[in-house]
Amino acid sequence: MGWTDTLLTGIKEIDEQHKVMFDVIARLEQAVGAEDKWSAVHFALVELTSYVNIHFAVEEALLRLHDYPGLDAHIASHRAFSAALADIKKHSIREDVSDAMTTLVKTWLAQHIGKEDIAYVPHLRNAPLARSAG
Repeated sequence: MGWTDTLLTGIKEIDEQHKVMFDVIARLEQAVGAEDKWSAVHFALVELTSYVNIHFAVEEALLRLHDYPGLDAHIASHRAFSAALADIKKHSIREDVSDAMTTLVKTWLAQHIGKEDIAYVPHLRNAPLARSAG
C-alpha cells in the first residue's frame, strides 16, 4: 500500500507532506533490501522521523487553529505512531529492520490518512477561518 489519490485531503500543504512521507518510506523499503543497508536504513529512519515530527506539528497546529473537536484523539494517534517509529529506529541500531516493519509503517500511515485525516476535512472546510478565506 503506497500513495494513492484516495488519500487526498484537498489541503495542498498536507497532501504534499503526506506524499513526501510515502516517498521517504519507499526509500526505507529500498534500503531494507540493499546489500550494505545499515547506514541507508538508519538515514531513511532519521529522515522519516524528522519529517513525521514536522508534519504532525503542522497538522496539529492547523487543527488547533480551527478548533477541531477530535484534536486530542488525533494527537494521541500521532504520539503512538511517533513512539512506534522511535522504537523501530532504536532497534535498527542492533538488528535488521525487516520488510514487516516497513509495511507496518506504510500501512499505519495510509490508514491514518484514509480514516483520521480525511475525517477532519469537512470540519476544516466549514470552519469560520476557511469560510472567510474562501
